[in-house]
Amino acid sequence: MHTQVYEAGIEDEIEVKHVTNPRIRKELSELINNYIPKKTETTNVSMRIILKDDVPVYQPARRLSFPENQAVNKQIDEWLDQVIVRQSSSEYASPIVLVKKKDGTARLCVDYRKLNRKLVKDRFPLPLIEDVLDKLQDAKVYSTLDLKNGFFHVEVNEDCKHFTSFVVPDGQFEFNKVPFGLSTSPSVFQRYVYSIFRELMRKGIVIIYMDDLIIPAKDEDEGIEKLKNVFEVASKYGLEIKFKKCQFLRRRVEFLGHVV
Repeated sequence: MHTQVYEAGIEDEIEVKHVTNPRIRKELSELINNYIPKKTETTNVSMRIILKDDVPVYQPARRLSFPENQAVNKQIDEWLDQVIVRQSSSEYASPIVLVKKKDGTARLCVDYRKLNRKLVKDRFPLPLIEDVLDKLQDAKVYSTLDLKNGFFHVEVNEDCKHFTSFVVPDGQFEFNKVPFGLSTSPSVFQRYVYSIFRELMRKGIVIIYMDDLIIPAKDEDEGIEKLKNVFEVASKYGLEIKFKKCQFLRRRVEFLGHVV
């Protein structure tokens, strides 16, 4: 999907006025405007689910109010259209829970707590936040990127999809993409982004903690060149970027709950 940000009002959409160099500000605006997740390349990373035993986990659907049921059905319809979920007849089933977001709307989450107790852990390590922050100390300019629907970029292995099944009053469904709530999802996603950005990470161009990316630089010139490298790779692998949550070429940014 092409993320549109019109040059005439770009300052209202994504803050770039602070970029002092007119050439770099123009390059940044064009970089954002022209970003398209093309997905010309793929990784071999997918989610495998291994359980400690073969006794199915089943819980019945929880009761929802009429407005809640409408909201749930709307979300599921969107996921079906996007092939994020499909209908299921699995003997496994977990209930859902609605979690209120900051804007007052509700997010549909699956309560996988019982299933999580049976999961064999994925051993791919998450970076230590302290180590990430240490790598940022010598930079003067920072950009942060937020990936949209991060986990949904990753496929669930076909023979594991039935484990992700969830039930609502109006039906049963299972995930084609990695769902939130499974205890192994963060490690699977970290493996996925590492496989995509491995070379850039080794060169110190980008530092990644799950769906949060930070690009440290010594100045705006280096920062824009690094951003071009990151955008090129992200586009190849079809990564969608949540531009309104991004920060570009800033002297100070918030990252992983810390101001750097």
